[in-house]
Amino acid sequence: MAGNPNVGKSLVFTNLTKRYVEVSNYPGTTVDISRGLWQGNPVTDTPGVYALNGSNDEERLTEALLSDADVIINVVDGTSLRRDLYLTLQLSARGVPMVVLVNMMDEVRRQQLQLDLARLETLLGVPVVAGAAATGEGMAELGQVVKTIGPGKRQRLRDQDGDMLRRRANEIYQAIAAFQGKPQLSPLDKWLTRPLSGLFTAALVMAFIWWAVGRLVAGEVVDFTEGVVFKRWLLPPLVTILQKVLPQGLLQHVLVGEFGIFTMAVAYGIGLLLPLVFSFYLLLSLLEDSGYLPRLAVLLDNTFRPLGLNGKAVIPLILGFGCVTMAVISTRMLTTKRERIILAFLLGLAVPCSAQTGVIAMMLATMGYGWLVLYGLLLMVIFVMAGVILNKTMPGRSDGLFLELPRLRLPRPRNILSKSWAKSKAFLKDALPLFVLSACLITLLDYWGGLAAMEKLAAPVTEAWLKLPPTVVRAFIMGLIRRDFGAAGLLTIELSAGQRFVALMTMTLFVPCIASVLVIIKEHGLLMGFAITLTSLAVALLAGGLLAAII
Repeated sequence: MAGNPNVGKSLVFTNLTKRYVEVSNYPGTTVDISRGLWQGNPVTDTPGVYALNGSNDEERLTEALLSDADVIINVVDGTSLRRDLYLTLQLSARGVPMVVLVNMMDEVRRQQLQLDLARLETLLGVPVVAGAAATGEGMAELGQVVKTIGPGKRQRLRDQDGDMLRRRANEIYQAIAAFQGKPQLSPLDKWLTRPLSGLFTAALVMAFIWWAVGRLVAGEVVDFTEGVVFKRWLLPPLVTILQKVLPQGLLQHVLVGEFGIFTMAVAYGIGLLLPLVFSFYLLLSLLEDSGYLPRLAVLLDNTFRPLGLNGKAVIPLILGFGCVTMAVISTRMLTTKRERIILAFLLGLAVPCSAQTGVIAMMLATMGYGWLVLYGLLLMVIFVMAGVILNKTMPGRSDGLFLELPRLRLPRPRNILSKSWAKSKAFLKDALPLFVLSACLITLLDYWGGLAAMEKLAAPVTEAWLKLPPTVVRAFIMGLIRRDFGAAGLLTIELSAGQRFVALMTMTLFVPCIASVLVIIKEHGLLMGFAITLTSLAVALLAGGLLAAII
């Protein structure tokens, strides 16, 4: 199944397969694909792309998937048919049997647009079906047509010049489309696309995202799922039973120790991350399905250009102030690997999560609000400088933002919930084994004295360079487990105002929490994950040492 972004492919996929069967990363990419079954036949929902030019991961992956397809279901948006016909002509040249589903015909009728689909079928030379996946219209007919065309003999046609294809797409559209009335932008659409009102709305939307993920979910919901469900209800009886059954020693520590599989990996993975992951996918689906996300990206595009990013980076950045782990996952929405690496590094380096921000703000406010302002300004400067340097030094180039704004519409709850839940389960399936592995490694270090040795090893750097007492090393190590734990750990250490500021700034820039590190490794590979982690550590120590010498 192929088509442009925001044409309703996922909803068509759900109508055919009745449910999401599997959502996963395609090997070697961070691109999600959905697989299901229709009457015993495998169906794959490819990423939404505007063309097949091999210019990004999504286009290359779609090419690879379509090369093995028996039948292509090309979903197009009836209200944006002129745009979608370009990809349709490219798909037709692949020589694979194809059916075109003109989706959103309910909107076509509402906009008083006439489409001569019989003529479109003649001009394209492939079957064309009218439908509206949101209401189920045309889904049965689509299934019948797919049955009749079946797998056929492949005969790839000669690739045509892009300009020639665009001219041909325009000719076809002019031949089959006519307005009964003059289409007009809605008042809401005008509000969102004008600079002042659009930026005002964007600020409200971003504030809501930060509140929903950073405050409501990361605070209230996670406090219940992790703090109550796991730490009060589930873990105490489990720990008691296993401590009675298992002899004291390494196995008991691995399972239910301070950093054990059940006490850390499962509790964090399900109690902490699952609510955050689901809320992220839910919000992202709302923004995508409503048509607002492209508008937000266009409004803020110029802001991110000097950092090698485009307007799409705004969502991961705002999510980062709620949970950096979730923000790293959300960098998948960026087009190129280069952009995803830049933003992942910036998120891990200079964006404190909500839990850590709350503790740090409380500590700095008691010292005087000037320290709090200085903290924010320094983080902003470091964030911008790091982004500019990465943009100048990293090979390759970032993609520009090329978006055609889809129409605004009310999201479909069923589609949003099913998509969000399926992707959340898929993420947990991939991430939970990494959490278990990390819990085992940390437990082994703790059991055999590795953590204590790390404290002693780092003490000279801590004292000589950062001018901090050696006891802060334990707080930094705890920050690897939970960033707010590390910041809170400084409360028990006697520090001057300057020392506390240096410690807090260094801890913010320090290696992100283990959940974020594992997700970075999962998204970008072991070598890149270690490179980002070690670079963050180096920047943190450099900045901390310079501050210690000045303050």
